[in-house]
Amino acid sequence: MKILFLLPVALIAAASPFHRSTKVEQQLGEHDWVVDPVHSSVVFQVKHANASWFFGTFDKIEGAVTLDEAAPEKGSVTLTIPVDSVDTNDQKRDGHLKGPDFFNSAENPDITFTSTKIGKKGDKLAVTGDLSMAGHTKSITMTVDKVGEGEFYGARKGYLAMFTIKRSDFGMTYGVDKNVLGDEVSLHVGLELVKGK
Repeated sequence: MKILFLLPVALIAAASPFHRSTKVEQQLGEHDWVVDPVHSSVVFQVKHANASWFFGTFDKIEGAVTLDEAAPEKGSVTLTIPVDSVDTNDQKRDGHLKGPDFFNSAENPDITFTSTKIGKKGDKLAVTGDLSMAGHTKSITMTVDKVGEGEFYGARKGYLAMFTIKRSDFGMTYGVDKNVLGDEVSLHVGLELVKGK
């Protein structure tokens, strides 16, 4: 399963503000940011029956980013996606994905990413880290683009990252042998960062 993580400013321009706490803001350093869950998105796609791409979402994501663009090697990224937030517009299928054939959310409730190295790659960033899901952890490296920055109830930044994995590397082999469900999955994560919540 090829999983492809994208970290953009937002997949959809939403109007609702992200309410922030002054106390939290005071605890953050100059280069510290948190994920705005209201304006961040997680979308995945997988080949079904070798016929077409199927899309679904994870409706929740949280995390923190420390990044000095002049010295990215000092930075860090931590992200958490609750498996129970999976949404494929079908409750039966969502239940199957949460079960032992896939994520086994009862024992592994979260998908997590923790960076181990950040460096420059031309005008982009190369972020290496540990991706954990379904009881397995693999090191991945993704290329990250800065999408933009602006002001909306405070300063905001957005990034676009991409990487690929096989879901079989995480023990999720259901449907692979009969080509019912692709081993390659693309995962798009719209990540918008703010100074507090």
